Amino acid sequence: MKTLALLFSVFVFTQSAFAFAEPQAGAGTALGQKLRVAVTEDPPYTIKTDDGEWTGFLVDLWSQIAREHQWDYEFVEMPLDEIIQALHQGSVDLSIASLFQTPEREKLVDFSAPLGSTRIALATLPNKIEHPLLSALRIFVSWSTLKVIVLLLFLIFITGLIFWLIERKKNPEHFGGGFIKGLSSGIYWVGSTLASGVCFGIALKSLAGRLMGLFWMFVCAVILSAFIASLTSSLTLRKLVTPVVDLKTLRTMQLGTVKGSVPAGFLAKKHVAPVLFAEEHDAIEALLKKQIDGFLYDEVSLNYYASRTDKQSLTVYPTKMKHLYYAFAMPNKSPLRKGINASLLSIMHEPYWESLVDYYGISDYRGENPLLKRRSGR
Repeated sequence: MKTLALLFSVFVFTQSAFAFAEPQAGAGTALGQKLRVAVTEDPPYTIKTDDGEWTGFLVDLWSQIAREHQWDYEFVEMPLDEIIQALHQGSVDLSIASLFQTPEREKLVDFSAPLGSTRIALATLPNKIEHPLLSALRIFVSWSTLKVIVLLLFLIFITGLIFWLIERKKNPEHFGGGFIKGLSSGIYWVGSTLASGVCFGIALKSLAGRLMGLFWMFVCAVILSAFIASLTSSLTLRKLVTPVVDLKTLRTMQLGTVKGSVPAGFLAKKHVAPVLFAEEHDAIEALLKKQIDGFLYDEVSLNYYASRTDKQSLTVYPTKMKHLYYAFAMPNKSPLRKGINASLLSIMHEPYWESLVDYYGISDYRGENPLLKRRSGR
C-alpha cells in the first residue's frame, strides 16, 4: 500500500513538472528562441524594399524595442487576412502590421498599447466624387449666395426709386411717363451702371441726380470687389476643404479593399459587396485602370500612395467613420506584451518618437494617443 502511494506521488510530481515546463504558444523569447514576427507590406507603416529588406514606421519602432530587450527575431511575410488567425493559433509570436483594434479582434488576440489612430478614407480618380464645375455651381446656388443676390436686388430697386424721385421733374424725357415707366428707367440705369460702369440711352440731368450717380458708381466698385472676393474665397476654401464621403455615396460606387481588413468588414455589415484584393498595390493598380471606382482603406496608406502616383492621379477623401486605433498584436496572454508596452511608453516620450513619426509622415494623421494622455496625467 505504501509502495502504491509512493508511486502515485512520484507520478503526480512528474506530470506537474512537465506541465510547468511545457512552452506556451508565442513564448519563444522566454525560451531564448528566435521570435517570429508577422509583417505585410503596408506603407508607410511597413515597407518592403527592392532587395527584400523591411523598413517603415512600425518596422523601425519594433527594431528599437527589440534592441532594447536584446530579442532575436525574423520577419514572416503573410497576407493581412492570415495574420489574426496565425496569432490566434500561436504560429507567430507578434505582428507589427498596422492592425486596427476592434471588438472582434480583441476576442482572438492581445494588443499592445495604441500607437496612434487614423480613419478610413476613400481613394478615387480625380473629380470622381465632385467635378470642379459642379463645385462652383453649388456655390452659386447656395443659400448664402442667394441671400446676397436678394439683398442686391432690393438695393437696386431702392436706388432706382431714389433716382426716379430725383430726376422725374427735371428729366421727364427719361424718367417721366408715370410711375412704372419712370421707376423702370431708374432701375435700368442703376443695374447697367452696376454691371458695366456705364448706362447708354439714359442720362442724368439734375445736379442732385449726377451727384447721386457718382456716389452710386463708387458703391458699385465696392460691391463688385466684395462680391468677387467672396466668390473667390468660397471657391478656394471649397477646394482646400476636402468633402467627407458618406455611406450613401459609397453605395453608388464599385469599391475595392483588402481582404481581411477593417473596411472589408465595415462594408460587409452595410451589405455592400466590394472587390477584395490580397495586397494594397493590387487595389491601387485596379483603381488606376478604372476597374473599380474607389479604394476604401486606411487614410495614411492612401495618402502615401497618392503622393507617389504619377501626376497626382489619385484623390483621397475622408469618410464619416470614426478614428480607429492601431497597435502591435500578440497571441493571448503573450509574455511579450508587458515588455513591449513599457518600451513604448518610454520611446513615446523621447525625441526619437517625434522624429520617427515626422520622417514617415504619420504626424498629420495620428490623432490622439491615449497612452500619451495617460502618461501626462490628463
